[in-house]
Amino acid sequence: MTDHRIFAFWTLCLLVLIAPVLQAEEALGPQAHFDAPTSCAALALIRSADYPEAVRVYEEGHEPLSFEEADAAALGLLWRHRRTFAEDEAIRAFAELHGRSPTDAELSDAQSRWVRMLVSYPQPLREAVEQNCEVLFEIADRSCPTPLGVEP
Repeated sequence: MTDHRIFAFWTLCLLVLIAPVLQAEEALGPQAHFDAPTSCAALALIRSADYPEAVRVYEEGHEPLSFEEADAAALGLLWRHRRTFAEDEAIRAFAELHGRSPTDAELSDAQSRWVRMLVSYPQPLREAVEQNCEVLFEIADRSCPTPLGVEP
């Protein structure tokens, strides 16, 4: 298959897979406002796992061994901030929906479901979720404190 046909095939598959989700979002209304930031929190959790340097440098307090490790640690910290920001948005949406804050178990369960879904999605579908999260992540990035020694 040519690149054009492969792209068209995945686009069609994506539309077929997303159409019921979009219809369900419209029908659910407020529930979708909880699921959207929860999916972004799950995505940020997955992405932060790509940067274990953040644990070594920021949690354990070790000096970075190289500029590359310092950059990777800063990216890991950014993904952690995005996750926290998305979780806070999910908590607000849940409170609007249910009139109370979610329990830690409810929030964790919802995020775990999204992690399982995202890791099982084909790459084009995961990329679509990433695109849906871009605006939330941009807002999160504007509120992110810059780690010491890292230039914005």
